[in-house]
Amino acid sequence: MALKRELGLFSAALVVVGGIIGSGIFFTPAATAAALPSAGWVVFVWALGGVVAFAGALTYAELGAMLPEAGGAYVYIREAFGPLPAFLSAWMNAGLISSGAIAAVAMGFAGYLERFLPLGAVGGPIGAAAITIIALTATNVLGIRPGVAVQNVLTIAKIAALAGLIVGGLVLVVGPVDAAVTIAPADTPVAPPLARGFAAAFVAVLFTIGGWQQMNMIAGEIRDPARNIPRALAIGIGIVIVVYLGVTGTYLSALGRDGLAASAAPAADTAARFGGAAAATAITVAAMLSILGFVNVALLTNARVVFALGSDVPVLRAAGTVHARFGSPWVALVLLGGWSLALLLVTRGSIGTLLGGVVFADWIFFALGAASVFRLRALRPDAPRPYRALGYPWLPAFFVAAGLVGIVSAYVSELRMSLFGTALLALGAVVWMLARRND
Repeated sequence: MALKRELGLFSAALVVVGGIIGSGIFFTPAATAAALPSAGWVVFVWALGGVVAFAGALTYAELGAMLPEAGGAYVYIREAFGPLPAFLSAWMNAGLISSGAIAAVAMGFAGYLERFLPLGAVGGPIGAAAITIIALTATNVLGIRPGVAVQNVLTIAKIAALAGLIVGGLVLVVGPVDAAVTIAPADTPVAPPLARGFAAAFVAVLFTIGGWQQMNMIAGEIRDPARNIPRALAIGIGIVIVVYLGVTGTYLSALGRDGLAASAAPAADTAARFGGAAAATAITVAAMLSILGFVNVALLTNARVVFALGSDVPVLRAAGTVHARFGSPWVALVLLGGWSLALLLVTRGSIGTLLGGVVFADWIFFALGAASVFRLRALRPDAPRPYRALGYPWLPAFFVAAGLVGIVSAYVSELRMSLFGTALLALGAVVWMLARRND
Protein backbone atom coordinates (compact mmCIF):
# COMPACT_ATOMS: atom_id res chain seq x y z
CA MET A 1 0.00 0.00 0.00
CA ALA A 2 1.49 3.37 -1.06
CA LEU A 3 1.45 6.68 0.80
CA LYS A 4 -1.20 9.12 -0.48
CA ARG A 5 -0.47 12.54 -2.01
CA GLU A 6 -2.56 14.78 0.24
CA LEU A 7 -0.42 17.88 0.88
CA GLY A 8 -0.59 21.13 -1.08
CA LEU A 9 1.86 24.01 -1.51
CA PHE A 10 0.81 25.86 1.65
CA SER A 11 1.40 22.91 3.99
CA ALA A 12 4.62 21.92 2.20
CA ALA A 13 6.04 25.43 2.59
CA LEU A 14 5.14 25.48 6.29
CA VAL A 15 6.89 22.12 6.75
CA VAL A 16 10.02 23.80 5.32
CA VAL A 17 9.66 26.68 7.79
CA GLY A 18 8.79 24.39 10.70
CA GLY A 19 11.72 22.11 9.94
CA ILE A 20 14.16 25.03 10.19
CA ILE A 21 12.77 27.27 12.93
CA GLY A 22 13.01 25.19 16.06
CA SER A 23 14.86 26.15 19.20
CA GLY A 24 18.06 27.37 17.53
CA ILE A 25 17.11 30.98 16.75
CA PHE A 26 16.33 31.47 20.45
CA PHE A 27 19.91 30.76 21.57
CA THR A 28 22.44 30.26 18.72
CA PRO A 29 22.73 33.99 17.86
CA ALA A 30 24.28 34.39 21.32
CA ALA A 31 26.80 31.68 20.46
CA THR A 32 27.71 33.40 17.18
CA ALA A 33 28.13 36.74 18.97
CA ALA A 34 30.39 35.13 21.58
CA ALA A 35 32.52 33.55 18.85
CA LEU A 36 32.94 36.66 16.64
CA PRO A 37 34.54 40.03 17.43
CA SER A 38 31.87 42.43 16.12
CA ALA A 39 28.22 42.81 15.12
CA GLY A 40 29.27 43.05 11.46
CA TRP A 41 30.82 39.59 11.57
CA VAL A 42 27.69 38.23 13.27
CA VAL A 43 25.42 39.58 10.53
CA PHE A 44 27.83 38.30 7.87
CA VAL A 45 27.87 34.71 9.14
CA TRP A 46 24.05 34.65 9.30
CA ALA A 47 23.77 36.12 5.79
CA LEU A 48 26.24 33.48 4.58
CA GLY A 49 24.05 30.83 6.18
CA GLY A 50 21.09 32.18 4.22
CA VAL A 51 23.01 31.93 0.94
CA VAL A 52 24.03 28.36 1.80
CA ALA A 53 20.41 27.46 2.55
CA PHE A 54 19.18 28.89 -0.77
CA ALA A 55 21.89 27.07 -2.73
CA GLY A 56 20.94 23.81 -1.02
CA ALA A 57 17.23 24.37 -1.53
CA LEU A 58 17.65 24.97 -5.27
CA THR A 59 19.71 21.79 -5.52
CA TYR A 60 17.28 19.68 -3.51
CA ALA A 61 14.39 21.14 -5.53
CA GLU A 62 15.73 19.46 -8.69
CA LEU A 63 16.23 16.17 -6.85
CA GLY A 64 12.83 16.29 -5.16
CA ALA A 65 10.99 17.04 -8.40
CA MET A 66 12.90 14.28 -10.22
CA LEU A 67 12.49 11.67 -7.46
CA PRO A 68 9.31 12.60 -5.53
CA GLU A 69 9.48 9.67 -3.12
CA ALA A 70 9.37 9.34 0.66
CA GLY A 71 12.85 9.48 2.16
CA GLY A 72 14.44 12.63 0.73
CA ALA A 73 18.25 12.54 0.69
CA TYR A 74 18.21 8.80 1.45
CA VAL A 75 16.56 8.20 -1.95
CA TYR A 76 18.90 10.58 -3.81
CA ILE A 77 22.02 9.01 -2.28
CA ARG A 78 20.72 5.49 -2.98
CA GLU A 79 20.03 6.26 -6.64
CA ALA A 80 23.30 8.15 -7.16
CA PHE A 81 25.87 6.33 -5.03
CA GLY A 82 24.36 2.97 -4.12
CA PRO A 83 22.83 1.23 -1.10
CA LEU A 84 25.72 1.44 1.42
CA PRO A 85 26.02 5.26 1.55
CA ALA A 86 22.20 5.46 1.60
CA PHE A 87 22.02 3.00 4.48
CA LEU A 88 24.64 4.96 6.43
CA SER A 89 22.66 8.16 5.94
CA ALA A 90 19.53 6.51 7.34
CA TRP A 91 21.57 4.82 10.10
CA MET A 92 22.94 8.14 11.35
CA ASN A 93 19.63 9.91 10.88
CA ALA A 94 17.42 7.47 12.74
CA GLY A 95 20.04 6.22 15.18
CA LEU A 96 21.31 9.55 16.46
CA ILE A 97 20.68 12.76 14.51
CA SER A 98 16.89 12.92 14.31
CA SER A 99 16.10 10.65 17.27
CA GLY A 100 18.59 12.43 19.51
CA ALA A 101 17.25 15.81 18.41
CA ILE A 102 13.69 14.71 19.13
CA ALA A 103 14.64 13.56 22.63
CA ALA A 104 16.74 16.63 23.43
CA VAL A 105 14.27 19.18 22.08
CA ALA A 106 11.35 17.46 23.83
CA MET A 107 13.39 17.82 27.02
CA GLY A 108 13.88 21.51 26.22
CA PHE A 109 10.13 21.93 25.78
CA ALA A 110 9.53 20.29 29.15
CA GLY A 111 12.05 22.64 30.76
CA TYR A 112 10.09 25.65 29.48
CA LEU A 113 6.78 24.05 30.47
CA GLU A 114 8.06 23.66 34.04
CA ARG A 115 8.20 27.45 34.34
CA PHE A 116 4.41 27.56 34.05
CA LEU A 117 3.12 24.22 35.36
CA PRO A 118 4.18 21.85 38.16
CA LEU A 119 5.39 18.62 36.57
CA GLY A 120 5.83 16.45 39.65
CA ALA A 121 2.66 14.46 38.90
CA VAL A 122 4.10 13.23 35.58
CA GLY A 123 7.63 12.53 36.82
CA GLY A 124 9.17 15.95 36.29
CA PRO A 125 10.60 17.31 33.02
CA ILE A 126 11.64 13.86 31.77
CA GLY A 127 8.11 12.55 32.23
CA ALA A 128 6.68 15.58 30.43
CA ALA A 129 9.18 15.11 27.58
CA ALA A 130 8.22 11.44 27.30
CA ILE A 131 4.51 12.32 27.15
CA THR A 132 5.28 14.90 24.45
CA ILE A 133 7.04 12.31 22.27
CA ILE A 134 4.29 9.73 22.78
CA ALA A 135 1.48 12.20 22.08
CA LEU A 136 3.04 13.57 18.88
CA THR A 137 3.94 10.09 17.64
CA ALA A 138 0.32 9.00 18.17
CA THR A 139 -0.96 12.13 16.37
CA ASN A 140 1.17 11.35 13.32
CA VAL A 141 0.14 7.69 13.32
CA LEU A 142 -3.44 8.92 12.78
CA GLY A 143 -2.36 10.18 9.35
CA ILE A 144 -0.39 12.94 7.69
CA ARG A 145 -3.32 15.38 7.79
CA PRO A 146 -3.54 15.51 11.63
CA GLY A 147 0.26 15.69 11.89
CA VAL A 148 0.50 18.51 9.37
CA ALA A 149 -2.49 20.34 10.88
CA VAL A 150 -0.67 20.47 14.23
CA GLN A 151 2.47 21.56 12.40
CA ASN A 152 0.74 24.36 10.52
CA VAL A 153 -0.78 25.84 13.69
CA LEU A 154 2.54 25.74 15.56
CA THR A 155 4.49 27.15 12.61
CA ILE A 156 2.10 30.06 12.06
CA ALA A 157 2.23 30.83 15.80
CA LYS A 158 6.04 30.89 15.86
CA ILE A 159 6.25 33.07 12.73
CA ALA A 160 3.79 35.54 14.29
CA ALA A 161 5.75 35.63 17.55
CA LEU A 162 9.10 36.20 15.84
CA ALA A 163 7.53 38.86 13.61
CA GLY A 164 6.34 40.57 16.79
CA LEU A 165 9.88 40.46 18.14
CA ILE A 166 11.18 42.08 14.95
CA VAL A 167 8.52 44.81 15.09
CA GLY A 168 9.45 45.43 18.72
CA GLY A 169 13.05 45.77 17.61
CA LEU A 170 12.07 48.42 15.07
CA VAL A 171 10.30 50.33 17.84
CA LEU A 172 13.46 50.02 19.91
CA VAL A 173 15.50 51.62 17.12
CA VAL A 174 13.21 54.61 16.53
CA GLY A 175 11.93 55.35 20.03
CA PRO A 176 13.03 55.48 23.69
CA VAL A 177 12.67 52.31 25.74
CA ASP A 178 13.19 51.20 29.27
CA ALA A 179 16.67 49.71 29.60
CA ALA A 180 15.37 46.68 31.45
CA VAL A 181 18.37 44.52 30.65
CA THR A 182 21.89 45.44 31.66
CA ILE A 183 24.87 43.15 31.36
CA ALA A 184 28.12 43.89 33.11
CA PRO A 185 31.15 44.11 30.80
CA ALA A 186 32.88 41.51 32.95
CA ASP A 187 30.21 38.99 31.91
CA THR A 188 30.94 39.44 28.21
CA PRO A 189 32.78 36.48 26.64
CA VAL A 190 36.01 37.34 24.85
CA ALA A 191 35.91 36.23 21.22
CA PRO A 192 38.50 33.58 20.25
CA PRO A 193 40.88 34.06 17.31
CA LEU A 194 38.87 34.86 14.17
CA ALA A 195 39.46 31.60 12.26
CA ARG A 196 38.46 29.42 15.20
CA GLY A 197 35.61 31.72 16.16
CA PHE A 198 34.25 31.76 12.63
CA ALA A 199 34.34 27.95 12.57
CA ALA A 200 32.34 27.76 15.81
CA ALA A 201 29.87 30.41 14.61
CA PHE A 202 29.43 28.70 11.23
CA VAL A 203 28.63 25.38 12.94
CA ALA A 204 25.99 27.16 15.06
CA VAL A 205 24.46 28.79 11.97
CA LEU A 206 24.46 25.52 10.01
CA PHE A 207 22.66 23.85 12.93
CA THR A 208 20.07 26.61 12.97
CA ILE A 209 19.41 26.83 9.21
CA GLY A 210 19.30 23.05 8.75
CA GLY A 211 15.97 21.30 8.51
CA TRP A 212 14.47 22.60 5.25
CA GLN A 213 15.40 19.28 3.59
CA GLN A 214 12.85 17.54 5.79
CA MET A 215 10.09 18.58 3.38
CA ASN A 216 11.79 16.41 0.74
CA MET A 217 11.33 13.44 3.08
CA ILE A 218 7.55 13.66 2.59
CA ALA A 219 7.77 14.24 -1.17
CA GLY A 220 5.77 11.05 -1.72
CA GLU A 221 2.76 12.74 -0.10
CA ILE A 222 2.85 16.14 -1.86
CA ARG A 223 0.41 16.86 -4.66
CA ASP A 224 1.90 17.87 -8.03
CA PRO A 225 5.46 17.46 -6.68
CA ALA A 226 7.13 18.68 -9.88
CA ARG A 227 5.72 22.17 -9.26
CA ASN A 228 5.08 22.28 -5.53
CA ILE A 229 8.42 20.98 -4.20
CA PRO A 230 10.58 23.73 -5.80
CA ARG A 231 8.01 26.42 -4.95
CA ALA A 232 7.63 25.26 -1.34
CA LEU A 233 11.40 25.26 -0.84
CA ALA A 234 11.76 28.76 -2.29
CA ILE A 235 8.86 30.20 -0.25
CA GLY A 236 9.89 28.49 2.99
CA ILE A 237 13.57 29.42 2.75
CA GLY A 238 12.66 33.00 1.85
CA ILE A 239 10.47 33.33 4.95
CA VAL A 240 13.17 31.88 7.19
CA ILE A 241 15.95 34.14 5.87
CA VAL A 242 13.83 37.24 6.44
CA VAL A 243 12.90 36.07 9.95
CA TYR A 244 16.44 35.03 10.93
CA LEU A 245 18.15 38.18 9.71
CA GLY A 246 15.42 40.31 11.25
CA VAL A 247 15.62 38.56 14.63
CA THR A 248 19.43 38.66 14.70
CA GLY A 249 19.35 42.35 13.84
CA THR A 250 16.82 42.91 16.62
CA TYR A 251 19.01 41.10 19.14
CA LEU A 252 22.00 43.23 18.15
CA SER A 253 19.97 46.47 18.28
CA ALA A 254 18.61 45.68 21.73
CA LEU A 255 21.63 44.12 23.38
CA GLY A 256 24.65 44.99 21.26
CA ARG A 257 27.30 42.44 20.38
CA ASP A 258 28.58 42.20 23.96
CA GLY A 259 25.14 41.94 25.52
CA LEU A 260 24.04 39.30 23.01
CA ALA A 261 27.21 37.28 23.63
CA ALA A 262 26.59 37.31 27.39
CA SER A 263 22.85 36.53 27.22
CA ALA A 264 21.56 33.08 28.17
CA ALA A 265 18.10 33.91 26.78
CA PRO A 266 18.52 36.58 24.07
CA ALA A 267 14.91 36.47 22.87
CA ALA A 268 13.51 37.02 26.37
CA ASP A 269 16.14 39.65 27.17
CA THR A 270 15.41 41.50 23.92
CA ALA A 271 11.65 41.38 24.50
CA ALA A 272 12.16 42.70 28.01
CA ARG A 273 13.96 45.76 26.60
CA PHE A 274 10.87 47.00 24.77
CA GLY A 275 7.98 45.28 26.54
CA GLY A 276 9.06 44.43 30.07
CA ALA A 277 8.29 41.19 31.88
CA ALA A 278 5.05 40.56 29.97
CA ALA A 279 6.85 40.61 26.61
CA ALA A 280 9.58 38.33 27.98
CA THR A 281 6.91 35.85 29.10
CA ALA A 282 5.19 36.02 25.71
CA ILE A 283 8.39 35.25 23.81
CA THR A 284 9.10 32.39 26.21
CA VAL A 285 5.72 30.89 25.28
CA ALA A 286 6.62 31.41 21.61
CA ALA A 287 9.86 29.52 22.18
CA MET A 288 7.84 26.65 23.67
CA LEU A 289 5.58 26.51 20.62
CA SER A 290 8.57 26.64 18.31
CA ILE A 291 10.31 23.81 20.13
CA LEU A 292 7.13 21.71 20.17
CA GLY A 293 6.73 22.30 16.45
CA PHE A 294 10.26 21.06 15.80
CA VAL A 295 9.59 17.82 17.71
CA ASN A 296 6.47 17.26 15.62
CA VAL A 297 8.09 17.97 12.25
CA ALA A 298 11.12 15.82 13.13
CA LEU A 299 8.82 12.87 13.85
CA LEU A 300 6.62 13.55 10.81
CA THR A 301 9.43 13.77 8.27
CA ASN A 302 12.19 11.51 9.56
CA ALA A 303 9.82 8.59 9.98
CA ARG A 304 9.62 8.64 6.16
CA VAL A 305 13.35 7.89 6.03
CA VAL A 306 12.80 4.84 8.23
CA PHE A 307 9.85 3.91 5.99
CA ALA A 308 12.03 4.16 2.85
CA LEU A 309 14.75 2.11 4.52
CA GLY A 310 12.20 -0.58 5.42
CA SER A 311 11.11 -0.75 1.80
CA ASP A 312 14.71 -1.41 0.69
CA VAL A 313 16.28 -3.58 3.43
CA PRO A 314 14.63 -7.01 3.87
CA VAL A 315 15.46 -7.33 7.57
CA LEU A 316 13.63 -4.02 8.21
CA ARG A 317 10.69 -4.72 5.89
CA ALA A 318 8.10 -4.14 8.63
CA ALA A 319 9.16 -0.48 8.80
CA GLY A 320 7.85 -0.05 5.25
CA THR A 321 4.27 -0.83 6.32
CA VAL A 322 1.45 1.65 5.66
CA HIS A 323 -1.53 1.68 8.05
CA ALA A 324 -4.60 0.32 6.24
CA ARG A 325 -6.96 2.91 7.73
CA PHE A 326 -4.85 6.00 8.39
CA GLY A 327 -2.45 5.75 5.43
CA SER A 328 0.53 6.56 7.65
CA PRO A 329 3.91 4.78 7.92
CA TRP A 330 2.88 3.76 11.41
CA VAL A 331 5.58 1.17 12.13
CA ALA A 332 8.30 3.64 11.12
CA LEU A 333 6.72 6.30 13.34
CA VAL A 334 6.53 3.96 16.32
CA LEU A 335 10.13 2.85 15.80
CA LEU A 336 11.44 6.42 15.58
CA GLY A 337 9.31 7.67 18.46
CA GLY A 338 10.16 4.63 20.56
CA TRP A 339 13.92 4.95 19.96
CA SER A 340 13.76 8.68 20.73
CA LEU A 341 11.96 7.84 23.95
CA ALA A 342 14.63 5.24 24.81
CA LEU A 343 17.40 7.80 24.25
CA LEU A 344 15.57 10.26 26.47
CA LEU A 345 15.23 7.77 29.33
CA VAL A 346 18.70 6.23 29.05
CA THR A 347 20.47 9.60 28.96
CA ARG A 348 18.08 11.27 31.42
CA GLY A 349 17.77 14.06 28.89
CA SER A 350 21.49 14.93 28.95
CA ILE A 351 22.22 14.76 25.23
CA GLY A 352 22.56 18.41 24.23
CA THR A 353 26.36 18.24 24.04
CA LEU A 354 26.16 15.05 21.99
CA LEU A 355 23.86 16.73 19.47
CA GLY A 356 26.33 19.55 19.03
CA GLY A 357 28.99 17.01 18.13
CA VAL A 358 27.05 15.27 15.36
CA VAL A 359 26.43 18.35 13.23
CA PHE A 360 29.31 17.06 11.11
CA ALA A 361 27.46 13.77 10.43
CA ASP A 362 24.29 15.59 9.43
CA TRP A 363 26.23 17.71 6.95
CA ILE A 364 28.16 14.77 5.50
CA PHE A 365 24.88 13.41 4.16
CA PHE A 366 23.46 16.87 3.50
CA ALA A 367 26.41 17.48 1.16
CA LEU A 368 26.33 13.95 -0.27
CA GLY A 369 22.63 14.32 -1.02
CA ALA A 370 23.34 17.56 -2.90
CA ALA A 371 26.25 15.93 -4.76
CA SER A 372 23.72 13.42 -6.08
CA VAL A 373 22.58 16.06 -8.57
CA PHE A 374 25.92 15.79 -10.41
CA ARG A 375 25.99 12.00 -10.33
CA LEU A 376 22.38 11.62 -11.50
CA ARG A 377 22.86 14.06 -14.37
CA ALA A 378 25.74 11.85 -15.52
CA LEU A 379 23.94 8.53 -14.94
CA ARG A 380 20.51 9.60 -16.22
CA PRO A 381 20.98 12.51 -18.60
CA ASP A 382 17.64 11.91 -20.30
CA ALA A 383 15.54 11.39 -17.16
CA PRO A 384 12.60 13.81 -16.78
CA ARG A 385 13.60 16.84 -14.70
CA PRO A 386 10.55 19.05 -14.17
CA TYR A 387 12.82 21.57 -12.45
CA ARG A 388 16.53 22.12 -13.06
CA ALA A 389 18.66 23.71 -10.36
CA LEU A 390 19.20 27.40 -10.99
CA GLY A 391 22.89 28.24 -11.34
CA TYR A 392 23.96 24.65 -12.04
CA PRO A 393 26.75 23.58 -11.58
CA TRP A 394 28.04 26.52 -9.54
CA LEU A 395 25.36 26.84 -6.85
CA PRO A 396 25.18 23.07 -6.13
CA ALA A 397 28.99 23.00 -6.02
CA PHE A 398 28.97 25.96 -3.62
CA PHE A 399 26.54 24.14 -1.33
CA VAL A 400 28.63 20.95 -1.34
CA ALA A 401 31.75 23.00 -0.58
CA ALA A 402 29.93 24.80 2.25
CA GLY A 403 28.94 21.41 3.65
CA LEU A 404 32.58 20.30 3.61
CA VAL A 405 33.57 23.51 5.41
CA GLY A 406 30.86 22.77 7.97
CA ILE A 407 32.22 19.27 8.55
CA VAL A 408 35.76 20.59 9.08
CA SER A 409 34.39 23.37 11.32
CA ALA A 410 32.61 20.77 13.45
CA TYR A 411 35.88 18.90 13.94
CA VAL A 412 37.60 22.15 14.93
CA SER A 413 34.92 23.16 17.44
CA GLU A 414 33.65 19.73 18.66
CA LEU A 415 36.53 17.28 18.15
CA ARG A 416 35.55 14.70 20.77
CA MET A 417 31.93 14.39 19.66
CA SER A 418 32.89 14.44 15.99
CA LEU A 419 35.21 11.50 16.62
CA PHE A 420 32.33 9.72 18.38
CA GLY A 421 30.15 10.31 15.33
CA THR A 422 32.89 8.94 13.10
CA ALA A 423 32.98 5.78 15.21
CA LEU A 424 29.21 5.48 14.91
CA LEU A 425 29.50 5.71 11.13
CA ALA A 426 32.06 2.91 11.15
CA LEU A 427 29.73 0.80 13.28
CA GLY A 428 26.96 1.41 10.74
CA ALA A 429 29.18 0.02 7.97
CA VAL A 430 29.77 -3.13 10.05
CA VAL A 431 26.03 -3.53 10.64
CA TRP A 432 25.43 -3.18 6.90
CA MET A 433 27.94 -5.90 6.05
CA LEU A 434 26.45 -8.25 8.64
CA ALA A 435 22.92 -7.59 7.37
CA ARG A 436 23.99 -8.28 3.79
CA ARG A 437 25.66 -11.53 4.83
CA ASN A 438 22.44 -12.72 6.46
CA ASP A 439 20.17 -11.86 3.48
